[in-house]
Amino acid sequence: MEYSQTSNINSAHTLKNLLVSKYGYMDKNVTLLSDDLKDQRFHPTHHLITKHIGRMMSNVRPNDSVFFYFCGFGRLPVQLLDRRTEVLSAIRRLRSDYILPADFEQYGAIDAPYLHHQLVQKLPSSARLTALFNCIINETGMGVPYKYTTNGMAVLTNAIAGSNLFEAGAKMTQQNVTGSFGDLSQRFETSLMQQQQKQQPLVADGLADEEVSRLKQSSGDIIVFGWDRDYSNPKHKKYLSQTPSNHLGSYWAAAMESALRNKNRATFGDILHYMKSSTSELVMMPFVATGRKINMDEEFVI
Repeated sequence: MEYSQTSNINSAHTLKNLLVSKYGYMDKNVTLLSDDLKDQRFHPTHHLITKHIGRMMSNVRPNDSVFFYFCGFGRLPVQLLDRRTEVLSAIRRLRSDYILPADFEQYGAIDAPYLHHQLVQKLPSSARLTALFNCIINETGMGVPYKYTTNGMAVLTNAIAGSNLFEAGAKMTQQNVTGSFGDLSQRFETSLMQQQQKQQPLVADGLADEEVSRLKQSSGDIIVFGWDRDYSNPKHKKYLSQTPSNHLGSYWAAAMESALRNKNRATFGDILHYMKSSTSELVMMPFVATGRKINMDEEFVI
């Protein structure tokens, strides 16, 4: 069954062109995997996505900039809600975020612990990773500690609450990317739910920062942009039933592309506010999650 969308394909091509034309990346250093490419060596399959992530990270050196963009499904398509296969059941049992390659029905999802291990833990000192996820995926997906929305206030992310379980899950998925976490996943999910309910601004006495330092799993600089539904907005139930997540993602992609194209020397605050205003009627909550505390007036550099 075919699930690719023209909007996702266009978004991937647009981001590649922006990296080359505006942000100084060399074309030969940017790998695009897309459903519309005739050369099947560049289709976004499970094998090729993980292969190129591994190749990219093996070549990263201190002071390098790394850019990772995924535009696609972060949940099973609605067409498959009632379908039962062994692979789909394994995906449903996952309690972490995940992304779906083009051949997920045969080879499963690429889950958050795998992405964390490959992109975060392997990032060398002083290198920078910028990751954009155009799908429903929360900050826990990359295991970074700080999260900011348009209010500019840093909160500890769910990754802190579930960090030890997350690390254990990452070790398990090195052997089986699509495997179920079993009892571990249930405890991980419970931990995240508890943390989400009591998520608070960072404490002033620095104890939160000490916890972050203890759990830090990368010496590089991690910047993750993503979005989720704004559940604090009373209209979210209406849009939950009327607007599929993949349609919302199209609006997010357009807002992010516009911000990167039109905002010169943009700050983190500029980008978040621009994206929020561009999607205000859609009850979306853009966020940036980071491996360090940032100032919203700090310039965003890819």
